[in-house]
Amino acid sequence: MNRFLTTSFSAALLALALSGCGGNDSDSSDNDPQGQGEVQYKLTFTTLWNAEDFPQGFPSNPHFSPLVGATHNEQTVIWRPLDQQSTAGIEQVAETGGTSLFRAELQERKTQGYVQNILLAGGGVGSPGETVLRFRASEQFPLLSIISMIAPSPDWFVGLRDVNLREGGEWLESATFNLALYDASTDLGVAFTSADSDGGDGIIRLLSSDVSDTDFNNGVHRSSGLYVATMQLQRE
Repeated sequence: MNRFLTTSFSAALLALALSGCGGNDSDSSDNDPQGQGEVQYKLTFTTLWNAEDFPQGFPSNPHFSPLVGATHNEQTVIWRPLDQQSTAGIEQVAETGGTSLFRAELQERKTQGYVQNILLAGGGVGSPGETVLRFRASEQFPLLSIISMIAPSPDWFVGLRDVNLREGGEWLESATFNLALYDASTDLGVAFTSADSDGGDGIIRLLSSDVSDTDFNNGVHRSSGLYVATMQLQRE
């Protein structure tokens, strides 16, 4: 299976690929009328992964794939570690950065009445870097789940899951989330630049690796506790 961007790409090709996917300030791809209790949020995705803080196995073209996710209700789980296996869509995002299968899964849940808006940022983002996504939410669909591949990598990603934007009947005004690194467990690679090696139990879990492969244990730097990215939500 091809990677979203392979390690053989030059820095110039990486920049071209990112610009070809869209800008770094994007709106949701799917903002249906919300009805009662409509609000808008600005999501700022800040990538912090860098060679100085995460030197072990650090690749030459660090970046994250386009953000993809949904606003949804409590009747569905978009992704969840340990008690949910990676879907084909999550596997595609985590292994290649592609979003088509995941968006199709979200569209099916939308048809079933569980998802309101399908969210997609227009392009990837280098690391360190930043991208912005704006989206709307409603009282009927107040939860946010969203993911992005860390790349290059075998099948690793970051994201938010089941964030309740309307806790206790009040809309969240602002919040910042530190993002740990997850393993989709659909590829047996152990380092960022590992060759394709399909396999694994598919159970989503925090990334832990040998010290000779990466700096990560339980999704963060094993000694400093640093995270690879953050997401900030701001009600507009």
